Amino acid sequence: MRIKKFEFSIEGYFRDSYSLKYKKGIFEYRADVVKNQITTINPVFKNEYHFKNVAVFSMDSLDADLIISEERKNNFYIYITRYCKSWDIEYQDHDVCDGTGWECTIWIDDFKLVSRGYEAYPSNFKAFMNKLKVLTSGKIFK
Repeated sequence: MRIKKFEFSIEGYFRDSYSLKYKKGIFEYRADVVKNQITTINPVFKNEYHFKNVAVFSMDSLDADLIISEERKNNFYIYITRYCKSWDIEYQDHDVCDGTGWECTIWIDDFKLVSRGYEAYPSNFKAFMNKLKVLTSGKIFK
């Protein structure tokens, strides 16, 4: 898999902003936040009869240069090529003037996704944001 371009950003009017850019093999995560956030989540995985495993998953908004495994990149690529290929170029709610804007440009191999919005989103945008969290091992994108 060859990443030609990867840029995602989301920012609110007088609110926090987050971005993820790919440069020379490294994903640069940047957050401009009022207060850096660190959250620990303890999801519990259970089978039919009892609790099986307890895992600790940490999320944060601290700036970082990330080297992401091929497996994670591949899983993300599979997701976007299946579920994001029909995104419109632009989403906009004209009734809001002080809202949240986002931009996404991803070009991997022959797949190209270019989309942006202002207070309007594709139907699977929350799932996409969760996939970004998984890709980046828990970085926050609000």
